[in-house]
Amino acid sequence: MRTRVTVALLIALAGCAPSNTRPISRGLEPAVSFDLSADPATLNPLFAHADAGQVEQQLAHLAFEPFFDLDARGRPVPELLERVPTVANGGLSADGRTITYHLRRAVRWSDGVPVSARDVLFTLHAILDPANPVASREGYDLIDRASALNPWTVRFHLRSAWAPAVATFFAYGTAPQYVLPEHILEREAPLSQAPFDAAPAVGDGPFSFVSWKRGDRLEYRANPRYWRGEPRIRRLDIRIIPDPATNLTQLQSGGIDFNLIAPAQAAALRGVPGLSYAVVPTSLIAGIALNVARPPLSDPRVRRAIVESIDRGAISAKITLDKYPVSDSDRPRFSWAYDAGIRQARFNPQAADDDLDAAGWRWGPDDTARQREGRRLALTYVQFPETTTGVRVATFVQAELRERGFDVTVKSISNAQLFLPAAEGGTLASGRFDMAYVPWQMGADPDDRFLLGCTGAEKNYMRYCNGAVQRLEDLAVTTPALSARRSAYRTIDAIVAREAPIVYLFNPQYVYAYRTRLRGFSPNAFSPTWNAYAWSLQR
Repeated sequence: MRTRVTVALLIALAGCAPSNTRPISRGLEPAVSFDLSADPATLNPLFAHADAGQVEQQLAHLAFEPFFDLDARGRPVPELLERVPTVANGGLSADGRTITYHLRRAVRWSDGVPVSARDVLFTLHAILDPANPVASREGYDLIDRASALNPWTVRFHLRSAWAPAVATFFAYGTAPQYVLPEHILEREAPLSQAPFDAAPAVGDGPFSFVSWKRGDRLEYRANPRYWRGEPRIRRLDIRIIPDPATNLTQLQSGGIDFNLIAPAQAAALRGVPGLSYAVVPTSLIAGIALNVARPPLSDPRVRRAIVESIDRGAISAKITLDKYPVSDSDRPRFSWAYDAGIRQARFNPQAADDDLDAAGWRWGPDDTARQREGRRLALTYVQFPETTTGVRVATFVQAELRERGFDVTVKSISNAQLFLPAAEGGTLASGRFDMAYVPWQMGADPDDRFLLGCTGAEKNYMRYCNGAVQRLEDLAVTTPALSARRSAYRTIDAIVAREAPIVYLFNPQYVYAYRTRLRGFSPNAFSPTWNAYAWSLQR
C-alpha cells in the first residue's frame, strides 16, 4: 500500500488470539430507541461524511473508540489511551513534533482480539492511502514517521510542528477518525468497497453492529467485551426519520427515547409526562455561506449589504427563542480562541441600501427588485428540510432581503444531498448555489483552515480565499504559544467579519428532550452518543 508514512515496528508484535469468549447477549430488552435525520451512506468511520446531523459520527461513537473524548463540560476523557499526551506527562515533545501514545492494555475488539499498535498503524496507513476517499487528511499528512515501540505504545513524528495535532489525531479533528481492526480489514481490500463499510460487525466500542435496513432502521447490541464492562442497555433500535414533525411525534408517544428539538418545538412538549431536558453548548456554528465565486456575491459590498439586511438578533429572539445567541465568528463560545469583541456588521437597512447603490444595484422600474445593466439581483438560497430552525431562518431571510431589493428563491435539498462530496453530486461541494444555510461542526482545536483556507479546505463552500488570512492560519498552527495563536485568530476573525463570505447566525445551545427512564444521557458538544456506555433504563 502506498503511503507517505514509513512504519518501523521496533519490536515484533506478538500474534493475537481471540479470548474472552463469552457469547453476545441475545436478550432483546431493555432497549433504547432514537432517530437519525438521514440514512447513513457508510458505517465505516474511515469514510464518514460530515452533515448537519452528524449521522455517521453518532453511529461511529457506538461501535468504535477514539483516542480520547470530551465530556459534557468539554473536559478530556481518555478512551483508547491511558492518558492524553502532554509535554508535562512526556507524551508530547517540547518542540511539538513527537507524540507518544500509550494504549490501554485491556481493550479488545468485539471478537476477542486485543486492540494493539498494529491497528493504529494500519488505520494511519488507510487514512493516508490516496486510494481511500477519506473526508480529510489534514494533519495526518504531516506525519513522516510512525512506529510501534511495543504492542501498546505508538509514536508519531511530524515533519514540522502542528499545534492541533493532539486534539486531531484519532479525536475531534476536521474529520474525526477511529482506530480500525487490522485483522478484519486487511482481508477486505479495497477498503472503499469492503463489506465492513455496510456491516462493521467487529468494533471496540460499547455496542456492536447487528443489522441495517436501509432507509428504515439499524440495530446494535451491547458488546460484552467492552473494556469498561458490558453496557446495561442490551439493544439499540435506531430509526431513520428525516421529518422533524414525525420524530417529535415519536418522542411524545414514547416511540423514541431522546431527540434533538428545535426551540420552536419546545412548546409542543409542554405537559408531556416523563420527559427531561439536557441543554448542551455545541461546537456548531450556523451561518449562511455566500458563494463568492459567483457574481454578484464576488463583490464584498453586496455581501456586506446582505449582512446589514438581516436582523440576526431577531432570528435569535423570534426563531430560537433566545436559545441560540448571535455569533460573529466561527468560534464556539467555549473555545479559548473566542473573542467577544469581534463584530460582524449589525442590522442596518440604510447602510445596506447605500452599499447596494455603490455597487451599481438600483431599484428597477417595477420596484420589485434591484437591477444592474438589465439583470435582476436574483439569488438562489438552499437549505435542508430536516431542520425546523433552518427552514424558519430561510423564510425570514428571504423576506428581509426582499425588502432591500434581492429576488431570493429558496430551494429545499435533503441533508444527505446537500453535504455529499462534489464527486457524488453534493450541492455545496459542487458550488451549485448562491446562498446556503450551513451548520459547521468545528473541532476541539480552533484551527479553521478547513473552512477559511485557500486550498484543501473541504468545508470552504464559499470559495473564499484571502492571502492575509491564509498566512495567519498557517502561523496559528505552527506556533506553539497560545497567546500568539489567539492573536492570529482574532485578526483572522476581524478580516472575515469585514469581508463577509459567511453571514454568521448563531452558536446553538442544543436542547435534547429525553425520556426520564433513560439514565446517564449526557450529550457533549459533538455527539449525543459519546457516552452510550453509561446509559441505563429505570425499571
